[in-house]
Amino acid sequence: MKKRNLLFRISIVIFSVFTILYIIYSFSKNAKIGEKAPEFTTQLVNGENYSLSNSRGNYVLLYFWGSWCGPCIRNAPELVAISENYKSKFFDKDSKLEILSVALEKKGKKWKRVVNKFGFNWELQVVQFHKIVLNSSIANKYGVLEIPSKFLIDPDGNIVLSKTSFSEIEQYLEKRLIKG
Repeated sequence: MKKRNLLFRISIVIFSVFTILYIIYSFSKNAKIGEKAPEFTTQLVNGENYSLSNSRGNYVLLYFWGSWCGPCIRNAPELVAISENYKSKFFDKDSKLEILSVALEKKGKKWKRVVNKFGFNWELQVVQFHKIVLNSSIANKYGVLEIPSKFLIDPDGNIVLSKTSFSEIEQYLEKRLIKG
């Protein structure tokens, strides 16, 4: 009995150490303001291949979310409003805003119901399936440890806002809006 209890405690300690090391490693990869946005290539839900560099010349709002995430669902109307508000507007460097939403899911099609319910009608939508959802390849490149997470990437491919709010994104974009 004592030996079994000791083995259990040792395994808990080992698991905890690996978890802490993983978190530290993930934080060290965190995409930082002023740095080039990590490049990635993926498949969109419409079947087309997409690379972040395809959007060079435009602002990109990179939004990580999940259908199982309460705050993500509560944020959905705000994301749609930003899309609607800025879809036909131009910013500095004759750029537009592209929204790239990345759904982090374990399985199933629940994400599709959310997309349909809230009207995610932009072209750049990705779904990544993984048993541990935050282990998605794109989320790892950006150091995403919680969702929703938002990054704003400028036309030159630099991160200008990281893990930010929608109001901060709107303030940033409004300053760069070409009035006309």
